[in-house]
Amino acid sequence: MEEKTNNTADGWIEKLIRFFKHMPRKKPDAEQADYTGWHQSEAQYQKEQAEWQAQVAARRQKKRIGNGKEQK
Repeated sequence: MEEKTNNTADGWIEKLIRFFKHMPRKKPDAEQADYTGWHQSEAQYQKEQAEWQAQVAARRQKKRIGNGKEQK
């Protein structure tokens, strides 16, 4: 019975691998690429990272039940 389970799982994995290998790929349009960050300074990078982290922290705080308050 264990061999049957392994064969089923192996078959499913093979199908999944085949699916992803044959999945159509869409290459990004090079004309719309944003290369502005290539020449940014370390200070600019750190500022953008701090802003992004603040946004993530705010979203996480909203997702938490009761925003840190005790549940009733």
